[in-house]
Amino acid sequence: MIKNFLDLWKEHFEWSKGVLFKKIKLLETADIYFGYPQTEWFNFALPKVEKPTKLNLAEIKKVLFPLDPLTAIYLFEKHVKTGFPKFLTRNGYKFMGTDTYMVFNPKTLKDFKINIPIEHISLSKFQEYDKLTYKVFSETGYDDPTYNKICHKTLTGEMKSKAPGFSSEFFMIYENGKPVAGAGLFLTKEIGYFHNDVTLKEYREKGCHTALIKERIKFCLDRGIKTLYSIVEYKSQSFRNYTNCGFETWQVCELFTLKNN
Repeated sequence: MIKNFLDLWKEHFEWSKGVLFKKIKLLETADIYFGYPQTEWFNFALPKVEKPTKLNLAEIKKVLFPLDPLTAIYLFEKHVKTGFPKFLTRNGYKFMGTDTYMVFNPKTLKDFKINIPIEHISLSKFQEYDKLTYKVFSETGYDDPTYNKICHKTLTGEMKSKAPGFSSEFFMIYENGKPVAGAGLFLTKEIGYFHNDVTLKEYREKGCHTALIKERIKFCLDRGIKTLYSIVEYKSQSFRNYTNCGFETWQVCELFTLKNN
């Protein structure tokens, strides 16, 4: 039973082993997470000391530097409140962004009506989804193709979680045969992880993203899956859309990075 953020954090990394994450290396002052996507959001250090001055930055950099041009430190709210951001800034780190863990509360969403046709896509149409997501994310400066390659491999069976009931699903919205919005869903018997949501710029604020969120909620609830969550940028449009669909903020994490040289 997932009752709080720490439960969710543990569950997230338990089911995603073999899909998003490779392993965790335990150091004295931090745990190092190694992911398959080649970005700092999946390859980072999580402090396990209470005081920032106890964090061994040299050791962390030594472990992460061979794998990534950036050394990344991931902070929970408890770290933010106890001075880690100021400490990292003094040591040359820069604020990179936030991860907001949002969890669905079934008591808050009453209207499941969807007015936009949504297609549940198979492997044969994944290339269209791939092109759509790459186009949208590249406009924001995120052009790493490895995440979509992983998504593709979860459909072919080349990558999979050991969690019972794991599956990978994708959804698309078309207008006159043109893909305009899409979203992904990783499932186990216990959880539904909403991810990789995109909408073309000219089709935003037309209800596409909200429809995709509701479609995935219904998809999960119909299968008896009750723990539904997503990770989005704090106070972004995605954050607002998920909030409007009954998702509640459980934790706002921060990422700080240092350019290695």
